[in-house]
Amino acid sequence: MAITLLANALVKRGFDVEILCIYNLGQPAYSIDEKVKITYLSAMHPNREEFYRAIKTRNIPLIIREGIYSVKVLYLKKKVMADAIKQIEKGVIISTRNEHSVLLSKYGRKGVEKIAQLHHDHKFEKRLINDFRKKYTNIDYFVLLTDRLKDEVKVMMKDNTHTKCVVIPNFLADMNEIGDLQRKRQVLAVGRLHEVKGFERLIKIWKRFDAKDGTVLKIIGDGQEKESLQHLIDKYGLQEKVIMTGELSHEKVMEEMHQSLCYAMTSYSEAFPFVLIEAMAAGLPVVAYDVRVGPAAIVQNSENGFLIPDGNEELFIDKLRSLCQNDKLREKMSESAVQRSREFSEDSVMKKWLDILRIE
Repeated sequence: MAITLLANALVKRGFDVEILCIYNLGQPAYSIDEKVKITYLSAMHPNREEFYRAIKTRNIPLIIREGIYSVKVLYLKKKVMADAIKQIEKGVIISTRNEHSVLLSKYGRKGVEKIAQLHHDHKFEKRLINDFRKKYTNIDYFVLLTDRLKDEVKVMMKDNTHTKCVVIPNFLADMNEIGDLQRKRQVLAVGRLHEVKGFERLIKIWKRFDAKDGTVLKIIGDGQEKESLQHLIDKYGLQEKVIMTGELSHEKVMEEMHQSLCYAMTSYSEAFPFVLIEAMAAGLPVVAYDVRVGPAAIVQNSENGFLIPDGNEELFIDKLRSLCQNDKLREKMSESAVQRSREFSEDSVMKKWLDILRIE
């Protein structure tokens, strides 16, 4: 999503933009401006799922076949990207994955501005740290999502005097309000139903929340944890208090946000959660576990939401109750949330991109 938004924003401002993709996996998931050129570098497809399936079924001939194909894919995806980088003689190249940033630093031409991005938070395993220290020496700018990530990376790259680390957050292209809808007695959570999102923690919190005024928890999304989460809801007898809607259109999600009291996030880890910006743009104060850099990069504690020490259920419930029951507090934080969301508008963030794009 972030790549698509940036590409669209750049062509809107008169830049020629080309996205280099290793694989052609069909129709892009997000809308791309027709002025953006998309080039597919390979006709091959990743076969990770097929390889794992072969291992699971213990089909030796299939394991060998898929294994050989997998090795070819790994070799090819590196080669085609390196070749593409070598052929670019002017302009700017923005890489969005570490493996491509390493190739950009190694093969990018002298007259090309080289920008690397880190799109997600990381626990910074040794291999990644080693790449930052030794293989980014020709990168001009390293774009990071938050100040905390920037500070951590600058320490890792202290011997690199060429690369400049800068902070540019992701942005939302559409910050238009859809008009005030009638607020309901509901708390909202949105995301793929995956264990990393910690929805089971939220359901356990709701079991203890004891909303006697009829406030319900609404979870929007679909995924592999759907059945286990529904089982947990049934186990706790929360069928009337926790509603799982399944996947909804973006328009419908925004309507639900405009009808909710506040937003709850209990993820185990996050990168730069777009959903928090969308929620705050809809006037929702946030209650979130303060996991590394994600929520803290967006939510200002006690101003437009509450950042809760990870795993502190008591405090999470207390702040959730305050927002649901204290109308004045919620309204004050709602106004602050809307103001904060505007800092992540397209125009605001693109000013930072334009500061580092040195195209003649």
